[in-house]
Amino acid sequence: MIKYIWLKEIKAELYTWKSTLWLLIASLIFSFTSYLLLTNQELSLLDQTELLWLLSKIIIGVAFLIVTIDASSIITTEFEKETAETLFVAPIRLRDFILGKLLASLTLWGALYIVAIPYMAVTSAGTKLAPAFLGYVALLGTLGVTALVMVIFAISFLYRSSKNTLTTSLVILLAFSIPALFSSTFKNNTVAQVFSRINPVDNIFESLDNVLVDYQLSLVNNWPYVFHLILFCLFGLLFMAFAARRFQAHGVIENS
Repeated sequence: MIKYIWLKEIKAELYTWKSTLWLLIASLIFSFTSYLLLTNQELSLLDQTELLWLLSKIIIGVAFLIVTIDASSIITTEFEKETAETLFVAPIRLRDFILGKLLASLTLWGALYIVAIPYMAVTSAGTKLAPAFLGYVALLGTLGVTALVMVIFAISFLYRSSKNTLTTSLVILLAFSIPALFSSTFKNNTVAQVFSRINPVDNIFESLDNVLVDYQLSLVNNWPYVFHLILFCLFGLLFMAFAARRFQAHGVIENS
């Protein structure tokens, strides 16, 4: 059943003009960013490792935005278009329903990552950072996307409205992104330091800076950031489980 839901979403999402447009827009953004990083006179004065760090932030940021927009409607659309009934008549387990949708969102992230690979390879040419660049963007991006999607799914079960879910999800993403982008400005603020430790976007950017700028390539050196992302995934899982059980209590779907 998980495979059925996953394939259903793949056909409905990735094989449509909407997803093609998302991937095209992402490709254009990556192309424009790479071009500026390699040709702009002021940017070219930066160390190549710092250029890679800037590109990695763009890749993660674009992926988070696109996945957030997509995940905000992947569950709520089932209720708004009243297609959920055909799924629930099966009957379908709530766990399978969620996992199928989660795999679909991760597939979109995987497609965006594949689109970004050529740009990461070109910009890291001539350095020894290419494997670490590709590996850490994949690892950190996957953890971040997984946690973010689970939080969005929880909000979807609570609201059951695409508009409200999307608005709330974008606000949450914005709340995580702004402090991460300006973390150095507020590094002496105690509250900002505490928030930075639990902020998944900040942990991703700090880990990428540790790898690409400071050459701390081993997983041991980046474990504190990865650990915080894993904790955020656990939080997302618990929040989603709470929202799903609350939704299940209405008797709409069985969890047998």
